[in-house]
Amino acid sequence: METSTNNTTLVFTGSYAETSEHGICVYSFNQDNGDLTLLNQVSGIKNPTFLNVNTETNRLYAIGEVSDHNGKIGEVITFEINPASGALQELSRIEGSSSSTCHIQRDPEDQYLIVSSYHGGRVGLISLDDNGVAVKLLDEQYHDSHRSNAEQQPRAHSAFFSPDGKYVFVQDLGLDKIIAYQINKLDNKLEFHGETLLESGSGPRHLAFHPSGKYAYVINELNSTVTVFRYISDGGRLESIQTLSTLPADFDGESYCAEIAVSEDGRTVYGSNRGHDSIVVFSVDESTGELNPIQFISTEGGHPRHFSLMPDGNFMIVANRDGNNLVLFKIDPEKGTLQFTGKTTEQSKPVCVKPAVF
Repeated sequence: METSTNNTTLVFTGSYAETSEHGICVYSFNQDNGDLTLLNQVSGIKNPTFLNVNTETNRLYAIGEVSDHNGKIGEVITFEINPASGALQELSRIEGSSSSTCHIQRDPEDQYLIVSSYHGGRVGLISLDDNGVAVKLLDEQYHDSHRSNAEQQPRAHSAFFSPDGKYVFVQDLGLDKIIAYQINKLDNKLEFHGETLLESGSGPRHLAFHPSGKYAYVINELNSTVTVFRYISDGGRLESIQTLSTLPADFDGESYCAEIAVSEDGRTVYGSNRGHDSIVVFSVDESTGELNPIQFISTEGGHPRHFSLMPDGNFMIVANRDGNNLVLFKIDPEKGTLQFTGKTTEQSKPVCVKPAVF
């Protein structure tokens, strides 16, 4: 999308950090030359590893980790964003899960947050008040009953809403399943809707819908593949139509997938490989939704945990956890392929990068 010169683009990053360290950083982003300028840093949160931004209400939501007598539990912190300065003012801090969390999502109507707990195998529903502040953990669903066998451990890794907003799809890496819920707004509960089984040992991690709403792409962490689904909106179902590798055919080392994204024009899908330390670029067959790999490019740093396409469609920023850097790539407007710009920004253990236009 085109952005006017009056708009401000900010980039928010989360990381692995101790409470004494700066776990959240705020940068300004120059859409013309790709420069990142650090505006603000926030400490006081342990491992704010995933973020969610609402530009309509100027809210930033972060997950965190605290310890009690039962072990690690998750917390959710709400910040007010000052778009002009990048300053963050903490508005609330609540218990977000009975276990530590790894992902946070917001529903399309800005009434709820969804948190996913990898270590706890849980997905939680959190209320937002009229000011967009997280208030209370309303419901928590444990995936233990969805095991296919006794050896499996529930590992809820992410939650994404369907294009129509009716369903939320939770990727459970440990169960090799995508578990779908609907939100019962009368009772403030997550209600089971259905499940989709993937190949054993695949480990579904994150999901991205095609802009057309017809297809969904799931990146599988453990066997380094992407599965393409047809989305059946009438029944809120996913039907598998293709699975293919995220790695070059001649690579035989150890590698695990992380993030997946679809370009705004729907012609390109991107995925990250940790180990091969690359971004794979797929072209999309617009008539079928199927993918074809067209590029594997180094992320210029180890362990690309997350990446984001910038709102103008011209750049991608990759967060390399072990490289301790944010790396900028230029996107070819015709092919969707990537080119390293030569620009990197040092940051300790970044694991989430979220751009937003205000």
